[in-house]
Amino acid sequence: MNLLLKSMINYALIVLIFSLSETTALHANSIKFKNANELFDSKNYTEAIQNYNDLSTNGVSVNLLFNLGNSYYKAGEVGKALSSYQKALKLAPRNPDLIKNFNFVQKQVPTPPIPITLSQKLIRKLSIDEWIFITAFLSSLFFILMGIKQFYPSHIKNRFWMKISGAIAFIFLLFSLYSLSDYYDDKRAFVTKDIVVHTGPVEQSPESFMAKDGMELFVLGHNGNFINVKSSFGTVGWIDTNAVAFTLP
Repeated sequence: MNLLLKSMINYALIVLIFSLSETTALHANSIKFKNANELFDSKNYTEAIQNYNDLSTNGVSVNLLFNLGNSYYKAGEVGKALSSYQKALKLAPRNPDLIKNFNFVQKQVPTPPIPITLSQKLIRKLSIDEWIFITAFLSSLFFILMGIKQFYPSHIKNRFWMKISGAIAFIFLLFSLYSLSDYYDDKRAFVTKDIVVHTGPVEQSPESFMAKDGMELFVLGHNGNFINVKSSFGTVGWIDTNAVAFTLP
């Protein structure tokens, strides 16, 4: 009995310590976020960017990425701003402020973005969490109906609704898997400074085309410190990895 009581007390202490540490970390992050916002409001954009990036090492949120994008834009770094907005849109694809700012900055880039397919447009209407939630809900509904049919067959004589719910759940499962693939295998990147894109993965190779800050590229592959990219015009070349910002949060 004493051993059980000691175990319970130790467990409670561990939970309490963990909760306190989590609360302390959240409070510290909240203060840092507030300080970063104050730096932005006082037009110290470089310092604000540094603070937001420091916070991102503990995880990102829509507000953090949105404010980081705003800071990059105010600091004149268009490509990094677009990358931050795009990361935030993955988490909140229908956020009106995000969409407005992203479109505003994107229009200042002289080259068009990489075209996307109709299925990608549909998938990106919802976030991954939303796709997974809907799929889990429909799947649960289907299994509940199956359970009712199994144990109370008289309650469900017509299998029509079971078939419909199962089919819809399966379709949403496919969409969720496609959304996961689109999220984690996103091959878009934004140029972060005016730079020459070469025909080969070395600085000495001839120029393929000139990429401007904010230009959107499609990543084809990697070779050392260079990535093989394709522009919206279909031109292919190699660019230094440090000259682009990716879109995965």
